[in-house]
Parts: sequence; C-alpha cells; structure tokens
Amino acid sequence: MRRLVILGTLASACGSSPDASSDAAPPDSTASDASVTDVVVADTGGDGGIVLPSGRSYPDTFASIALLVDQLPTMSTAQMQFATSHYVGTEKQLLPVTQQLRALNPNFLVLHYHLCMWQSAPATDFILNGTTWGNDYPTVTMNESWFWHNTNSERVTSNVDGKLLMNVSVAPFAQYWEQSLETQVSDGDYDGIMFDSASPALLQAECGGTGTGQDPRLAGTAAASTMFTELGATTWIDAWQTWITQLDTDLAAKGIPLIPNTGAFITGWDTTDYTRTAGIFSEGFAGTGFAVSDWQASTDELLKLASLDRIMILQNYLSDPTDVATRMYYLGNYLLVKGHHAYLDYFAAGPLEWYPEWAIDLGAPTTAATTDVTALASSGVYRRDFANGSVLVNPTSTAVNVALGGTYNQVIPMGGGAVDDNGDTPGSLSMQSVTSVSVGATTAVIVLH
Repeated sequence: MRRLVILGTLASACGSSPDASSDAAPPDSTASDASVTDVVVADTGGDGGIVLPSGRSYPDTFASIALLVDQLPTMSTAQMQFATSHYVGTEKQLLPVTQQLRALNPNFLVLHYHLCMWQSAPATDFILNGTTWGNDYPTVTMNESWFWHNTNSERVTSNVDGKLLMNVSVAPFAQYWEQSLETQVSDGDYDGIMFDSASPALLQAECGGTGTGQDPRLAGTAAASTMFTELGATTWIDAWQTWITQLDTDLAAKGIPLIPNTGAFITGWDTTDYTRTAGIFSEGFAGTGFAVSDWQASTDELLKLASLDRIMILQNYLSDPTDVATRMYYLGNYLLVKGHHAYLDYFAAGPLEWYPEWAIDLGAPTTAATTDVTALASSGVYRRDFANGSVLVNPTSTAVNVALGGTYNQVIPMGGGAVDDNGDTPGSLSMQSVTSVSVGATTAVIVLH
C-alpha cells in the first residue's frame, strides 16, 4: 500500500556530464500493492503531480516526455531560460544558482547529490550546506565503528574512486546520515536526494577483490547469499533494505523524496527490493549492449516501479550526439515503461543538450498497463500505443520489418546537441508517410497518426 500525505499545494510545472555514478564535482562556473512497504512522499495534486512542502511538484508525465537532467554547467542567462522552460529540473546546484533558476521558473526542481552507503573519498567534495563544496570526512572518520572493515580490520575502499564502504546496520551511522541529509536538503532548498552508488550489487566488483582495502568476503553473489555477523547475522541486501526503508520513511515525513541510483537492473542474482523508496535513478538503462534476456528483466523491473507510481529518472549516455539510432532507442524504452512520474535524460558532451525527438507529442498511452514486457510484444518488436501514435522498440541484434496496418507519419529527428550561449533550440523533426517500417537493431521508431 502506498500512502500519500498532503504537504503542500500544487504549483505549475514546466515541460543532460560527469558520470552520475561518480562522486559529485563542482561545475565549471498511484497504483497500490498491498505487498509493498508504505512510501510516504507527498500529496498527489489534481493533475497527478507529486507536491512537495515548498509547493513545487514532480509533474505528471503520463501524456508527455519530461527531462530531469544531470548537473547543469555554468550557464548564460539565455541558457538558463532554455533550461527552465525545457527541463523539469537538475541536480548538484549551489543555492544562489538554484535561486536564479527558480526566478525564471518557480517550479524548477533541483536535487541534492549524496552517496548512498559510502563515505565520499577524503578529497572528494559535495555540497555541504547549500553554498559550499566540501566534505564531512573529518567528522565521519572519528567514528571507526561506522565503517565496514575486512578481516584485517582495514576500512574497505572502492577500487573505482576511493569511496569508503559504511556499515549500514550501525545505528549511530544511520542517525548521522539521516540528520546530515535533512540538514543539507534544507540548506540547499532541494527537492529530493539523488542517492548515488546505491545498489548492493556494486559490492562484488568494487570491494570484493584481494588487495589492500578490499574484502574478498564480498566477492561474487555474497551480498545476496552470505550472512555477516557485522550486519546482525543477515545478508548485505537484507540489511540494506532494512536501513533504506527506515531512512526513506523518515525523510518522506519531512517531504524529502529519496531516489537511489539503482543501476540498470541487469544483475541476475540481485534480489534487492528497489520499490522501498520514493523513486529510483536508473543509470545506464536500456543499454544497447544488453542481452535480450537482461533487457527483458530490466524493463520488467521498470514497469513494476511505474505501476507503483515511483519517481523514475532514466539516464544513459551517447558516444556522439549524431547517433540517432541510440537516441531513439533510449527514448523508445522510456516510452515503453513511462508512468505518471518518469523522467528521461541522455547526453553526449554534457547535460545542457537538446534533442528534437524530446518534443514529440504522443499524448497519453492507450495500451493497457502491464508489469510484463512480453505483453507488449507485437510483430517481432515491442509496441506501445498512444493517443497520437505508437512507439516500436527492437532490443535484438537484427532489424525487423513491421506492417503498421494503416498509414502513419514516421518521425525523423534531424540535428540536436549542445544548447548554445544564445539558448537556441537545436535540431528539428521531419515526417515521412509510411505503411510499414524497418526497426533497426537496438533502436526504436515512433509513428504518428
């Protein structure tokens, strides 16, 4: 059962960097399921927007494409005007910049960035108090029992970026984490927390080695299968679920949505229940290199989250802004799973980009909601119909020809990329009348009536 409490009144809503899996760096300048734990977030306004105590809202995305983008760089006034009129929000902004953005759009969302179950490396900064990039390592390092230790009593360190693994079952750690997050969100006037590097599935690769600062006990599937005395004789996944459920509940009571970066849901042994928070940030979703079985599993997880009306931020990356096939694949996958609070981002050089396909008006979906992507299988692809057209997604390595059963206009994006200093909209759309389409390998096609 998902509960919503009224914490504000609905405000109007509008409506892509550094790798989001790494620590933040300063910029250059309502369906219900009785089996699901209650997640108290905020009131759902009359238009379906999730309203925060500030009066700002996560807008309803059921009939639109909505962009909630990664950390925006230093921008000209024209670029700020573009961002606040084309995106729902961003993250990792100092309060003075946030205030400038909200002067242009009072409902512009800004998320706080913080690592989930890790202490930022001593030399890695995040926004401490809304106006200062810094690090609370001097405080945290004084509490040795908060850290995860290997059998040599060493602190365990990620082999990716040096962040330090914490013991999420230690009550004083949990209390400090919650209090500091609440204070940071309040100081920065943020609209939620992007909780990075959240998945227990990360432990095997980042911490399960044999070198100094690693813990071989975390190798392989240990996060799901090994009972650790340090966690009260339970697994890492079970301890994580207990901890994050309480943290989400406590933050939600303050009107703070918790949105952990769960990754792309392609680790088969990862049994973590990712429905326990207000939302998820799926970095690397719909990767073009996924095996079809992994794509199906990942998509089913996203469909389940959408059915429970979780906030969903789906982000991936482009090797080149001209890669239209990959752009359409990301967009098509977003459209397949999109619910009432789903937001998209993909970019090449940085988040201040625009792609013309984001302006396509498909309207609300007419295909019945599902939590099983095979229900969307049609003529060798996966199809979802909308009031104004359809999306056809092909996750396989072979092109598929699809007869449409009528005459449609195929949408063809042209251009797109970085937004210039003048805030001009890059790219355009053209239409081609078709009765059938070839949906290439790992791409998608959108057709309009």
